[in-house]
Amino acid sequence: MGVSTHLGIELREYDSRIKTFIPYYEEILDAAAAALKASRRRRPLVVDLGIGSGALAARSLEVRPGARIVGIDNDAGMLRLAEQRLGRRLTTRRETFLAAPLPRCDAVTASFALHHIARPATKARLYDRCFEALKAGGLFVNADCCLASNRRLQALDRAAWLAHLRRRYGRVRAASYLRMWRQEDVYFRLEDEIGLLRSAGFSVDVPWRRDSFAVVVGTKR
Repeated sequence: MGVSTHLGIELREYDSRIKTFIPYYEEILDAAAAALKASRRRRPLVVDLGIGSGALAARSLEVRPGARIVGIDNDAGMLRLAEQRLGRRLTTRRETFLAAPLPRCDAVTASFALHHIARPATKARLYDRCFEALKAGGLFVNADCCLASNRRLQALDRAAWLAHLRRRYGRVRAASYLRMWRQEDVYFRLEDEIGLLRSAGFSVDVPWRRDSFAVVVGTKR
């Protein structure tokens, strides 16, 4: 399923509509890109998993203007959007990031892409591959929906997400969006994400978190 079908929007609408779907969207991407300040390289090679329209990659280039971006995505339409946004600074690969070989790199980034992985074991294998691809001191940066540790907190966070959606779409449509997305999206608890990254060998930090969303950074020592 392509991104436009999954979200129920036209592809050309993506960059404007995603902000109405995800609370704090701009702030989240800014925090994820800011993590690249910790890179040891002035001109790092950054692999963006599920690059989408290139919004995070563009911010990454603002933080590290000399960076080279390799964007992996199996949605041809989204790759075209990324190419239009980033031009020659981007090398694209139309593949699924679960199977694509990862080049030796200085950072691996992802934003609202890894929640399409349904099983912990599958995500663990991806994190292992990311760890192996990264050079010493390399960074893994993931911005995504990360659930709280218990159902009560999860319910409060979901209510906050619904409130965000209702401001634009109303009560009925807001609830229908969350139901529709959960047919394909799988949201892990933040503590489980951290555990999987640590098992892969990363030291883990959470520089940004609010409600259901977090930026998680793993460093390869």
